[in-house]
Amino acid sequence: MNLLILNGPLAAKYPSYRGTYRAHPTYCDALPNDHEINQLFCWFLEDGEELGVVHDLVKASRYVELLNQNPLPGYKQFEIVEATSPDGPPQGGGRLLGFDLSAGYNGSLLWWGLEPRLGPNTVREPIGELVDLAYRYYAPRLGPCGLFQTPEIAAQCLRSMDALQRLSPNLYEGEDLIPSYRVVGVYLVRPGGG
Repeated sequence: MNLLILNGPLAAKYPSYRGTYRAHPTYCDALPNDHEINQLFCWFLEDGEELGVVHDLVKASRYVELLNQNPLPGYKQFEIVEATSPDGPPQGGGRLLGFDLSAGYNGSLLWWGLEPRLGPNTVREPIGELVDLAYRYYAPRLGPCGLFQTPEIAAQCLRSMDALQRLSPNLYEGEDLIPSYRVVGVYLVRPGGG
């Protein structure tokens, strides 16, 4: 199981986004080093490594319970999500939030709602028109959690964004979109499982 312990969106402009690119927990300075919440933070760092992907649902559930009982400054409600392959069912049960375009279960091409972020004169005119066309086609297909509702539409969007970036390097990201990004199923897991 690839579990993520996540908080609210990184950008206040897109509050509905609940994919893989959200805030991770931090150390709780208000409590002692040996408090269970800080011990679980150490586990989170060790097991999750750089990307914050953990695998123990029992520990993740306990950690989320403690985080929500002892709110960190600037954070809201934490939740556990399971990230899966597009056709793989979740091992932890849970409710489908949607399909993200994610890099390493961490970054996302959807966290900003696909809104064109082009300043004046940043790309040649025909590319700007194509970016706007892609936005007008794919943005309305994002569900209530800012994610696609089918893996097919998500994959189609990723291929379109990749094609646009090949025409205008660094349009969306500073790296190749495929294979760095891929379609990932995002499932909300209730603490304790299921």
